[in-house]
Amino acid sequence: MDIILSNFIVDEHPQVSEPPKNTSIAVNNKDEIPIRFTKVPTGKAIIAKKRPQVSVQNSASNEKSRPRENGETKGNVPSTAEKRSKEQVVKQEIRKVKTETPAYRPLLSKPTDSIRPPEVRPFQEKLFSEQSFDSLDIHPHSKKNIADLLQYEHLTTVQSMAIPSLLKGTDALIRAQTGSGKTLAYALPLIERLHTIRPQIHRSDGIRAVVIVPTRELAVQTYELIQKLLKPFTWIVPGYLTGGEKRKTEKARLRAGLNILIATPGRLCDHIRNTESLKFGNVCCLVLDEADRLLELGYETDVKQIIEAMREAREEKDENEAMKMQTVLLSATLTASVKELAGLTLQDPVYVETSEVVQRETPSVEQGANICTDQLLNVGDYVSIPATVKQRYLVTVPKQRLVALSALIVHEQRQKPSKILVFMATQDLVNFHYDVMTEVLTLQKFGSTVDNEASESEEDINDDNNGPTDSSNVLLPGLKFYKLHGHMTQLERISVFNEFRKATAAVLICTDVAARGIDIPLVDLVVQYHAPQILADYVHRVGRTARAGHTGKAVIFLEPAEQEFIQYLTDKHIRIQEQKIDGIIKNFGLFVNRAQKRKPINKIHWAYEIQHRYERLIKKEDQLFDSAKKETSTIRAQEKEV
Repeated sequence: MDIILSNFIVDEHPQVSEPPKNTSIAVNNKDEIPIRFTKVPTGKAIIAKKRPQVSVQNSASNEKSRPRENGETKGNVPSTAEKRSKEQVVKQEIRKVKTETPAYRPLLSKPTDSIRPPEVRPFQEKLFSEQSFDSLDIHPHSKKNIADLLQYEHLTTVQSMAIPSLLKGTDALIRAQTGSGKTLAYALPLIERLHTIRPQIHRSDGIRAVVIVPTRELAVQTYELIQKLLKPFTWIVPGYLTGGEKRKTEKARLRAGLNILIATPGRLCDHIRNTESLKFGNVCCLVLDEADRLLELGYETDVKQIIEAMREAREEKDENEAMKMQTVLLSATLTASVKELAGLTLQDPVYVETSEVVQRETPSVEQGANICTDQLLNVGDYVSIPATVKQRYLVTVPKQRLVALSALIVHEQRQKPSKILVFMATQDLVNFHYDVMTEVLTLQKFGSTVDNEASESEEDINDDNNGPTDSSNVLLPGLKFYKLHGHMTQLERISVFNEFRKATAAVLICTDVAARGIDIPLVDLVVQYHAPQILADYVHRVGRTARAGHTGKAVIFLEPAEQEFIQYLTDKHIRIQEQKIDGIIKNFGLFVNRAQKRKPINKIHWAYEIQHRYERLIKKEDQLFDSAKKETSTIRAQEKEV
């Protein structure tokens, strides 16, 4: 609409007298801008081609201002009549555009009041330390393996603080930002403890270490890292139990013998009840990774059952034979439930905290680690996000949400090949958006009906049968879309997880199963399509990008009624800025129009077109139509709960 209004302003022939030469124009007010109307140079003819209605109307105005000579009539001046005819057509088109109210106008929505959060100083955490792996008191084979296979040279801050304490066998509560290397911080001391046992342990000795994680994807990732660290110590056998496979297969794996077991709580409890070959009598190390997420997912009862089973098994052993069990809790956020669990499971623990703010407020410090006694339960609720991630929020009404997401993805991918994570609230929403976005953004042709600018209309834009067949007009040709949620089979989840990790440009639409702990290399953008229920979810979602010192971006979609969440983030010292929806959709129009030079007004119509393509696709496919209705009912139910 701004572009249309600008045409009316330009079309008015200004009656301004030309100031005399060699004189200056005085400016009385600071806000006033001096304007000098001069003759337009001939080079501006390009603009007239882009906006024919401006040039025609100006020509018509000039024709009106020119006095008619004697004997000049409509009959003997056909060029003037033709110009007037064109002027009437242009006026009708402008009037039509101005008065028409389409069913969907994403750019012309009523503006909403936006919160302008004050400038805040986020909590800083130094990611890397100056300490090298060579300085650690570990086996030389481990040092060489880390340098050759993992190509790590320096420890991160959490690793430099945690590894020396864990090598001594003490319990620990570790809190550090996402992507800071917490998995290696506990995995390396665990392996060092196992390979030094003499006589050497054998797979028939049973389970010596248990690692509990909240999701299957994190279990597989942890298993792969431990496998790499065990390359010099081939007699130690790792394995994982995550569900999604037949119990007989998992039971056979346990009977064959495992020394390090990575498992999700539900499946491990199932085997505790039903598998006789699962023994915990020799366990000397227990790790609870992403402890806050374990409790949020309702695994508190399962975790307590696992801990109780281990205690009972160890009580049956002779005190001389049983080794002291080391317990480690790791989390990116410290909730009240995590503190309670730590108080129940940890004995004389060390509290490892990488935030400088918390370190200053904790009274006792010993060699970079805070002794965790009574003060453990008094730790403040601090969150930290890597400083290398640029955070934005986008306020939009529900009817604009899908168009804005599509335009944002197209904009990112057209700038450079990008890896994008899109978090949604439920698996139904994931399935629906995966189906429609794959069809519309990667298969359908765009830009097929605006070659003839004179006949442009909304109906012409929506006609799919007039376009070329080449793939240059497809918005995102060849881009891979993936989906991931908890109701997919284990084989599907592992396949999607591995393919997306290897991709250089792809979009993964997922639930929070991909929000915790998993390390996906070089994620460029994280989109939270639905606002999280708790702060920890926001922190962990954003933490999928800007990992290990890399840069990244994060955008959260909010409805006007949810804008108070921005103030809440600001109170938690999270720096976030607003991104305008109109700018995203205009950029989308620029990319679509880049192949052919077209009028600026088309930028608005491209938002109409993409919305109408979604609508026609859903109307044509009964399954998508039912899925859309189900999605709408789900969103309304969530709004009622709120």
